[in-house]
Amino acid sequence: MIQNILDLTHVETHFATCLHQTQFQFAQLQVRVHATELSLIEDLMEYYKSYLPVTQPITSSMDLYVMEQAAAGDELNWLEVPREVGKQGRKEGYLDVSGGRWIKKFKTGMSFLQRPDQLVALGPCSVNLAQIINFINNQFLNHFLRQDFTLGHASAFSVQGQVTAIAAGAGGGKSTLMLRCLEKDTRDFLTNDRILFKKVGNSTETIGLAKLPRVNPGTLLYSERLRHILPESRQQALSSMPTSELWSLEEKYDVQIEDDYGPNRVQLTGQLVNLIMLDWSLDSPEETRLERVDLSQEPDVIEGLRKRPGPFYQDNQGVFADLNVIDSTEHYVDQLANVTVYRLAGKIDFDLGYQLIAQLATA
Repeated sequence: MIQNILDLTHVETHFATCLHQTQFQFAQLQVRVHATELSLIEDLMEYYKSYLPVTQPITSSMDLYVMEQAAAGDELNWLEVPREVGKQGRKEGYLDVSGGRWIKKFKTGMSFLQRPDQLVALGPCSVNLAQIINFINNQFLNHFLRQDFTLGHASAFSVQGQVTAIAAGAGGGKSTLMLRCLEKDTRDFLTNDRILFKKVGNSTETIGLAKLPRVNPGTLLYSERLRHILPESRQQALSSMPTSELWSLEEKYDVQIEDDYGPNRVQLTGQLVNLIMLDWSLDSPEETRLERVDLSQEPDVIEGLRKRPGPFYQDNQGVFADLNVIDSTEHYVDQLANVTVYRLAGKIDFDLGYQLIAQLATA
């Protein structure tokens, strides 16, 4: 068992215990995963099944080691990672080491060594698969952020390569609305919570994140297609809960697109043509409406799209970004110059929102 995570030589001697391997390819990035437990490899392969195989040439690859053991490093003096505006509590800490950085998840005890290669996930991995997936996906984000893509906080779907993104702050309903939009079978899932985009000439290239929708129970309860994910007993308990309480409940469930919406409904790249900013609320007296936005007049409308890269991001020189820095609103407006932006306002109504989005020619 590794106890002193700051002794990187000692950590690396334990790579030999990672006897089980697989590899994943996301666009041009290959991640070779080595794990101490076969079940971890099997769970990851099941999770990513809709993203395999990939035929694009590999331009970058790395090894990532997943080590199941008790939490380590709790006694260290972690520097605190600043949280997004409005979020409270101590979530993550970090310590920089030679060539990399340890990131600590305080709630689960997981520790992650971020560096250009030979990355490490260490701790109670089997019960924190979602954090292992996030760690893998952070390498994908890094790969494209180094190519001058911009990071956004949005869900999105694609219609024959033309992408509509739905953005809002946390708890704004973007995942629920995106899944509602997938009821139209010409639409494919692109991303649930993060999107990358870059203006190239007269179009905007966009890339989703290989992460399944991870939603709260209210999303599942009111979907005929997805209700089965909730145990019967949980459905009954939630059915009597007030809407406002159900809306704010934090209790995450994964939605496997391939299982619930059918095969070949997942894409990873496309052209961003529409951006819908959610500006609605449960208690609004106004009718739900979709209206065009001129960003030259209302640039702050896209505030909910802006997202910090976070503590895992290293640039091409291996330097970690300032954790308090975020690209300016002006930068986002510039990168969205080829994108039609809308505001969905008024009362929260997912069925009406679905109908309004269906009227867009490219959605």
